[in-house]
Parts: sequence; structure tokens; C-alpha cells
Amino acid sequence: MIAIKTLLIDSYRLLKARVLFWITLGISVFVGFLYLSIGFDDSGMTLFFGVTGFEHEQLRKGSAVAEIFYIGIFTKFIVPIWLTWIAVILGLISTASVFPDFMSTGSIEVALSKPTRRLTVFLTKYVGSLLFMLLQVGLFALLVFFALKWRIGTWNLSVFWVVPLATLVFSYLYAVVVVVGVKTKSTLAGVLAAMAVWFGSFIMNTVEESLYSFAHTEAGSYDVEMQEILKPWYDRALVMYAILPKTKQTMEFGDRLIDVQGEQGFSTESFLDVLFAGSNLGVETQGTDQVVSRNSGWYIIGTSLAFEAVLLALAAWSFCRRDF
Repeated sequence: MIAIKTLLIDSYRLLKARVLFWITLGISVFVGFLYLSIGFDDSGMTLFFGVTGFEHEQLRKGSAVAEIFYIGIFTKFIVPIWLTWIAVILGLISTASVFPDFMSTGSIEVALSKPTRRLTVFLTKYVGSLLFMLLQVGLFALLVFFALKWRIGTWNLSVFWVVPLATLVFSYLYAVVVVVGVKTKSTLAGVLAAMAVWFGSFIMNTVEESLYSFAHTEAGSYDVEMQEILKPWYDRALVMYAILPKTKQTMEFGDRLIDVQGEQGFSTESFLDVLFAGSNLGVETQGTDQVVSRNSGWYIIGTSLAFEAVLLALAAWSFCRRDF
């Protein structure tokens, strides 16, 4: 237990020593304060802590639409752009060298000289690397949590769902980095492999989502015969997609978990209606979109974790059998 604690502390110190850790942390705080600077008063919406703003009949302090709009900025803009893409990329680049450096220097001999199993050492280093994303997203979610209390007046604990979900997305891709890094001791190869898997997941998600839209929603209802043809193709795409990590869908799953006006589930349609039409939507219009909620959480996260487990098993097997 002492050896595991020592390895975790060492991983934490290693992450703190990396410049990208502080750059990412600084950007997270900056984005968090930008979000915090958005507010509402009796006339409408304010920006940059009241420096500027604009009048809007629906976006007034205390209105139901203001809550939809404010949480929508977080779930529909900040989460997809910052937490799903930029923060993950910076995290992968920053932690990609953890295993190659650990295996190439004398540090591994010191770690293995202690009465600790190689598998334990491997898993501890892996979990320690996940601290990068966990700390970054945790701090950001905390800022959002207080921002919602200040601007909306509610303690919305559901926003913290982004912490495990963003860490999961990072872990799916980091497993690719680790298995390639252990095999080749190359940081660049690991990052490129993770990007390739990520791109493949994005393409398959787009194909599967498009087939579902035409085969199972009103988008394709104008041609019933074509819907019947596309339904088997969607089922095949779903099976093929099962072997890849669901990075986009994992983060979208958070829309089903975040509370808005006491109801669970956040609708893109509701947010876009507020954004472009300014309608005063009620709670009854809330709910996740049909396309976004097409797959269950068990399928999304379960198959992604299975992908990660297979890669980690391969990496651990290679790590444990390698001569050091």
C-alpha cells in the first residue's frame, strides 16, 4: 500500500512539473471565469461582470428561459469544445510520455526493486496519469457549480457529472497511448495512434447517427420504404461501432444527467429555440433529443470500457513480460 501511495504521489508531482498541466489549468480557470462573467438583470443579459450586455425580454434574472440558456452555454458550447476536444488533446500530449519515460530511465528499476507486483506498478502509473484530466475538469466543474448558484440561484450538483464523463473519454484514448507507448517506447507513436482511433470513432459515430436519423426518426419518414431498407444497415453500423470508444456519445450522455429546472435531461431543441427564437419554454418541453438518446448509457460506456480494458490488458501483459 505504501508503494502504491508513493507511485501515485510521484505521478502527481510529475504532472505538476509539466508546463502543459499549468497551461491547461490556466485555460480552464479562464474559461470558467468567462462563464461566470455572464449574468442576468432586470432588463436582460450582461457580459463581463456587467461591463456590457443587451436587453432581452426573456433572458431576465429569475426567468426559466435564463436558466435554460445559461446551462445550455455550458453543455452545448463549453463541454463539446473545451472539455471534449481541447482539454483532452492537451492531456494526451502531456501524459503520453509517462510510460515511455518511466520505462527508459532508471526510475523503473527503483520501482521494481520494491516488493510490488509489476501489474500493480503498471495500473498505479495508469491511474496516476488520469489525475491530469480529473484535476482539470474537477476544478472547472467547481467554478461552474458556483457560477450557477450566483447567476441562477440554484445549487446544481448534476454539473459534476462532467468530471467522471470527461475523465472516461480521456481514459479511452489514453489506453491507446499506453499500449503503443509500452510496445514502442515512442511518445509520438502513442499520440498519433490515439488520434487515429479518435478520428475513426468520430467517423463511425457520424455514420451511425446519420443512419439512425433516416431510419428511426421523422427525418426519413417521408420515404417509408427507404426507412425499412436503412434499418438493417443501422443495426450493422451499431455492431461495428461497438468495438470503438464512444467519445462523443459519452459526453452527450451528460445531457441526460444534468438537471434543468428540477427535471433531468437537457434538450438541444430547447436551447436552440431560446437562442434563436427567444421562446419562453416550460419544463414540459425539456428532454434529451431523440437522436442523442438513441443508445443507452450501458451501451455507450460499457462498450467503451470494454475497448479500454482490452487495450490495458495487452499493455499490462507486455509491460509485465518485458525485461528491465
